[in-house]
Amino acid sequence: MKRAWYTGHAASELGESAILIGNPDRVDRIGALLAEPVFLPVKRGLKTVTGQWQGRRVSVAAFGMGAPIAAIVLHEFADLGLARFVRIGTAMYFPPARGGDFLISDAALAFDGTSPAYGVPHGHRVAADLMLADRLARAAVAHGQTPHRGLFATYDAFYRDMFGIDAKGNSGARDMRATAAVQGVLAVDMETAALLAAGRDLAVAVATLCYGTVDAHSQGKLEPDALANGEDILFRIALDAITA
Repeated sequence: MKRAWYTGHAASELGESAILIGNPDRVDRIGALLAEPVFLPVKRGLKTVTGQWQGRRVSVAAFGMGAPIAAIVLHEFADLGLARFVRIGTAMYFPPARGGDFLISDAALAFDGTSPAYGVPHGHRVAADLMLADRLARAAVAHGQTPHRGLFATYDAFYRDMFGIDAKGNSGARDMRATAAVQGVLAVDMETAALLAAGRDLAVAVATLCYGTVDAHSQGKLEPDALANGEDILFRIALDAITA
């Protein structure tokens, strides 16, 4: 039986589609929503649960942080036959989005180091699967939300490219904000462009749904209670969309 190199999973252990998420603690929380959840053995900290949602079998897999490992998980699952992926998590947002809004990728700019390996040059744009993005938008509306759709930008070095805690980081964050203003970026994260690039290269459908938690201009964060409540809605939107 074929097993993936890093996750160690076999096709028979996975669902028809997958939700990819950074924080492994969220796998437990989403697993609690599923019928008949089966938590798979953890390798290298990569945690996965497979269960039923609305009669469809779906897997939820945590990749940790960053484009390289997120792309590995997607690539392994695609190699095992999965053809639809939603990346969910939190993101830094720009107006017109506000804290607590839901953000959907129509495309992403690749400022990461992984996207070029999947055929998207540095700084170029790669499209999401628009049918899947449409499903995410409809599911968000069904849950009483008004999502924002638009362009994401993906970077690798959080404290140099995105968020300043020292002089160099503050300079990098200013450069990132200037790029966002010119390009019309809605949200910034560390994975979306690479996942969209890998999806295009591997001929699988990929889109991102994020919860806006950090103001890109002020670097202010959403309060913990608002974060927890929003994540619960985030999970259900993603599950509804990917099993639609």
